[in-house]
Amino acid sequence: MTDLQLYLAIGIPTFAILVGILMNAVQYSGLNARFNGMDSRMSSVETRISNLETRLDARFNNLEVKFDTLTGKVIDVDNRVTRIEAKLGIS
Repeated sequence: MTDLQLYLAIGIPTFAILVGILMNAVQYSGLNARFNGMDSRMSSVETRISNLETRLDARFNNLEVKFDTLTGKVIDVDNRVTRIEAKLGIS
């Protein structure tokens, strides 16, 4: 085996391995950039969900107040009807 054959036998696989390592680094960098982009998109979605949750909480609180008011009115009407029934001797 001549020196040239030895250099080629060692050099070509070494060069292929180095190219493979370089390609992996490039792919890792691209993948990392995509993950960073997804992180920013997810934080945007989280913000939108948080805003939606705040608005829904406000609406549910408003509905609870209205429901409590309505319940109070029904109780008032029931009390009045009970008093009318008692005066008329219906009950």
